[in-house]
Amino acid sequence: MRLIDEREKRNLTQTEVAKMTGISQSMLSLMEKGVKSGSDATKITLSNFYKVPVGYLFFDDDITQSNKEDKEVKS
Repeated sequence: MRLIDEREKRNLTQTEVAKMTGISQSMLSLMEKGVKSGSDATKITLSNFYKVPVGYLFFDDDITQSNKEDKEVKS
């Protein structure tokens, strides 16, 4: 999960992200710690906020479009 990395890349605090996204700071903290996963809507909100795919942000999905196409061709 890359929640902390994406937040720190932008030099933002949890409180700032919480205010900008409407997600509580406590929920964001629990998500960053891996204690809570958050609802799908919360994941989408954070994904949109950081402008990265949900899979990249929450599931360590490193597949780029070119890698995906390569895998499809080999299958």
